[in-house]
Amino acid sequence: MQSIRRYIPLQDSTIDNIQEQASQRLQTLKPWGDFLDRTRFSVPKSYNEFMLRARLNWNHFNANYLLVALIAVAYSLISNLLLLLDVVFVLVGSRYVSSVSPNQPEHLFGHKSLPMITQTQGWLGLALVCAVLLYLTAAGSTIFWIIFWVGAVVLGHAGMMEAPLEADFDEQV
Repeated sequence: MQSIRRYIPLQDSTIDNIQEQASQRLQTLKPWGDFLDRTRFSVPKSYNEFMLRARLNWNHFNANYLLVALIAVAYSLISNLLLLLDVVFVLVGSRYVSSVSPNQPEHLFGHKSLPMITQTQGWLGLALVCAVLLYLTAAGSTIFWIIFWVGAVVLGHAGMMEAPLEADFDEQV
């Protein structure tokens, strides 16, 4: 964790909060055997039953669905290395521009031979470069691919799987 703090200087409370949230999410993960239990899949009789199943399964398996979405994002970044480099460029560029003094122009990257920029000019330049890079790497189509496939998997799973028994008890309380 120390190596991350060197490159992304966050407050200790922010890092602790992220770790606590991740720990809580991991504790709410349901067993994958329950999540992928093929005996509980069936076609619902009506649209209302489909939506009821989707709502109950969403409440029950939401941590699993989040993990499925994160896996899809990781896969898309790994399979499109230029997009991964663009995301890293955006993060590093944002960090650099935010470190520039808002009211005092500075030489770009601290080199006297490079032009002076203000923070506003830095944000504008970063936005323009990132827009071109993200266009060239087809980031838009990747985002829509993730939304479509994660949505299809989550909605298909949630609507076709019979609601867990625990969800019936949660609804009555």
